[in-house]
Amino acid sequence: METLYLEQLINDQRKELLSRDTGITREVPWRNQLNLDRIVAVTGIRRCGKSTLLRQIAEYYGSNFNYINFDDIRLTGFTESDYDLLLTIFSRSKSSSIYLFDEIQLAPGWERYLRRLHDLGCNIVITGSNSSLLSNELGSHLTGRYIRLELFPFSFNEFLDYKDFKSVQESTDSVSQLMQLSTDYIFNGGFPEFLKHSRRELLEQTYSDIIYRDIIARHGIKEQMAFRELVQYLMSNPGMKISYGKLSKQLGFRSSTSVKEYISHMEDVYLLFQIHKFDWSLKRSLLAPRKMYPVDNGMSRAVAFRLSPNRGHLLETAVFNHLRRFGSPWYYSGQRECDFVIKNRDSDYRCIQVCWHLDGDNQDRELVGLQEAMDYFDSGSGTIVTYDQESTIKLPEGRTARLVPFWRWSQTQENTSH
Repeated sequence: METLYLEQLINDQRKELLSRDTGITREVPWRNQLNLDRIVAVTGIRRCGKSTLLRQIAEYYGSNFNYINFDDIRLTGFTESDYDLLLTIFSRSKSSSIYLFDEIQLAPGWERYLRRLHDLGCNIVITGSNSSLLSNELGSHLTGRYIRLELFPFSFNEFLDYKDFKSVQESTDSVSQLMQLSTDYIFNGGFPEFLKHSRRELLEQTYSDIIYRDIIARHGIKEQMAFRELVQYLMSNPGMKISYGKLSKQLGFRSSTSVKEYISHMEDVYLLFQIHKFDWSLKRSLLAPRKMYPVDNGMSRAVAFRLSPNRGHLLETAVFNHLRRFGSPWYYSGQRECDFVIKNRDSDYRCIQVCWHLDGDNQDRELVGLQEAMDYFDSGSGTIVTYDQESTIKLPEGRTARLVPFWRWSQTQENTSH
């Protein structure tokens, strides 16, 4: 690339970054990682706020940083030989040794360039939309030199900040507002751009970019129609048990290996996640059917094939995505089922059932599944996350089931300790 062209592009990108709104404070603990002599790698789905997080980090450093965004069509001709030129341009700016790289996985040979900068003592923050690609390359070339942070669409707490909801103390009015806001969040998710403009086509375009640019084009997928049908099927059926073999036969793939590989690609770009059945045997856990959940209810509703939303599935997905921020939950399955199991810092297992509204029609089913899981883990209490119910149910042998509305449950510390 020509020096003048690349220098002007970098200056333009810097101005564009600084013109961005700094947005709300995210819950990702990036401040704690900046001075650990490690590359900070922020991964997450497209449009979840990674660039805005870089804007916040830039604000933290004042004007003392270097920045480039590789998700820019003007950098299409960028090659590995241009890294020396890039370093020269950055050195001219007389900025500090802070380097911010957006969508780094799109740059050729980026991991070797980062190692070079790191060896020079530079502080580096990178973002990327493909967790596997970043992990593989960082692991291969920068073992022990990086820390990975995951960023998701807004959590409910971040959503409340975005909506500028503030409540000094709990009152009838504040609880009523929280209920309304939780409904909005459960149905519409937390993609910042969608919340700002309320335009469904923004979610559809993000979904399309992920499918075509991040998966089909990157991996050279030939069975494109079948692949699109697979993604839409999974987006339309959150919480459903799946097996690679059954999906392969149902959707007409050549082999279950293809389905397994395609689902892995979906997870790499944070579009969908799978959770395993809990079992003390890792082999049995891996062989058991999995459950799949989309990263965001707003995107799921925008692209899914469904005549009307299932409120229970939406709530279950919101609960899953809250848990996924802090680790990987399991589901329990025996004679009955419990939606989620997590392990806290004390190595205790917590059982969580999800039900929009507990009533006479579903109470036995939900409670029996929860009780069976509690018996399995020898737990004295369990939780049922609901939309609006709050009470405690006494169970046999002195155990209890606590009904908690989503808005309160998602703000309690016990759900972030595993």
